[in-house]
Amino acid sequence: MNGVRDSRPGCNQIYRGTYRAHPSHCDVVPDDHEINKLFFWFLEEGGELGVVHDAAKALRFAELWNGYTNENDRFEVVDVVDKNAPYQSGGIFLGFDLSAGYNNSLLHTGLRQSSGVSRLSEPIRELLDLLSRHYAPQLNGQGLFQSFEIASICLRAMTALQELSPNLFEGGTLSKFSPVGIYSIR
Repeated sequence: MNGVRDSRPGCNQIYRGTYRAHPSHCDVVPDDHEINKLFFWFLEEGGELGVVHDAAKALRFAELWNGYTNENDRFEVVDVVDKNAPYQSGGIFLGFDLSAGYNNSLLHTGLRQSSGVSRLSEPIRELLDLLSRHYAPQLNGQGLFQSFEIASICLRAMTALQELSPNLFEGGTLSKFSPVGIYSIR
């Protein structure tokens, strides 16, 4: 996984959760080069979500891609653990994201309010501001929550706000989102 998927101004540049750019085809080498063979594996196994299960292949793919990218645009492989499940693989804990499908996130903006907030009714704006003021400072240096409990409570608050103002954070409900642990693996 690469850095932030969306480089627009509203996105949090320190964010290292599940909402990331995916690797692409390496056009400077032929299709039968190892990096492109791994890219085709990534497409086949990861599909639309880009979630793969072979850590060794993913690490090799990231290693190869990092040989072609600059220092500020590095790929890293992360392991995602449902909810507060124990983690056994020895990765470096980054934090808890509020994720759907290990691919989307409610935290990629750093809980900052978007420009469209001014169109919301005043009570919703006030509640959204309260949510942002309370939870945004609790995001760690990776743009994630340090504790499962805080992540869970924030998701409950966001779900309640979404019920009052449909599509505030996402289209539909937030029922597909849950706290997940993110670990960087090497």
